[in-house]
Amino acid sequence: MEPYLEQQPGRKKKNWTLIIIGIILLFSGCAKSKVDTNNDLGSGDKSNLPVTLNALIEHAEYCKGIYDSGGDRKDDVAFDVKQDNGITIIIIRGTANQSNLQSDIDVRLVRDDELGIYLHKGFRDASVSVMSNIEIGITINHTVYVTGHSLGGAIAQIIGMWLHKRGHNVQVFSYGSPKVSNQIMFSGQPTHWRVVRHSDPVPFTPPWPFFHTGLFIDSQTLDWGPDNDNGLISKTDGLDHAIIKYVTTLKAQL
Repeated sequence: MEPYLEQQPGRKKKNWTLIIIGIILLFSGCAKSKVDTNNDLGSGDKSNLPVTLNALIEHAEYCKGIYDSGGDRKDDVAFDVKQDNGITIIIIRGTANQSNLQSDIDVRLVRDDELGIYLHKGFRDASVSVMSNIEIGITINHTVYVTGHSLGGAIAQIIGMWLHKRGHNVQVFSYGSPKVSNQIMFSGQPTHWRVVRHSDPVPFTPPWPFFHTGLFIDSQTLDWGPDNDNGLISKTDGLDHAIIKYVTTLKAQL
């Protein structure tokens, strides 16, 4: 399914993604990630990838599309919802304005009563806003795909967990997502395909006590497994966080 977002006239924007990467790197450490046994399907490579490459490319294209559309709610998080053949697809944009930047840097941990875990406050608050807007005029199907890049990937994880807890059949696709919680082993987690590039600094953030969830997939090799904290943040490049880099490297695997 192709994104149906309409292209709007381009305009010069601040590169909020690079701004937030610079700020976060000042506080980032190299803490080793725990293993998410809830999404532990083992490990492997391109030959036994547990999700199709076409699906990874399709959802990366959705993420690129919401940036390209210019659909920015200036003081909010942009999102789009597609419904087709009984499936709801929720697409959430990454950092693109000052409000998004504030969500990124509010790293306080707050308890989410529905999930019974602690979440990054900025990401949770943004997720509440997006979810409230989605529920205003949309009936969400039983099968749901939630996808996002960067900040959008963090929100996708939280919304995916809420929907899974409420009985939906959920898959989360995240690209270059930061960490959202200090807990990784708890009930009610959806399947989460977490696509990363080793040269992207954002998946290293925030530092301890935050940990990743989901099954890591290397976009450059299609190696996959439950843990992705390989390499050093000092060898990353903020420019490699761009969603187009994810689209390009995934397509190169075809």
